[in-house]
Amino acid sequence: MAALAPRLLARLLRPLAGHQSSFYQAVLACFVIASTLWMLRALNGSHVAALDYPVVWRYNAQRYHPARALPTTVRVEVRGNGWRLLSRALHFHVPPAEVRLRLAGTPPPRSPLRPPLRRALGTVRLVSLPTDSATFYLVPGADSTRIK
Repeated sequence: MAALAPRLLARLLRPLAGHQSSFYQAVLACFVIASTLWMLRALNGSHVAALDYPVVWRYNAQRYHPARALPTTVRVEVRGNGWRLLSRALHFHVPPAEVRLRLAGTPPPRSPLRPPLRRALGTVRLVSLPTDSATFYLVPGADSTRIK
């Protein structure tokens, strides 16, 4: 069985041997064009992707500070057109989601992340938010810049 593989490979490559360099350039150009068209066609469809989306936290930093460090990005799963997902994945035109934490010391009745993320994502739909059950507590204290 092991001796069959080299013979099969030689038989498949035999038609490509012994040609001028222009032949190989044409074959390479065909592969480049075909793979480009395949990629462009795939980007026209709808896909699901996981992205690290930037988040900006808004709260009264003079009166409160977070009990633990707030994340700068949130992992989200989104569905959308391949072109829009590609632009989000490459961070082109990605406005950060502005999350306002209003109730200090108490967990919010629902996730504070979902509505701002939906607004910031625009035409890309939010499928799931793994950190959706997370709560972010603010505690009374001095300026939050001392929290690392």
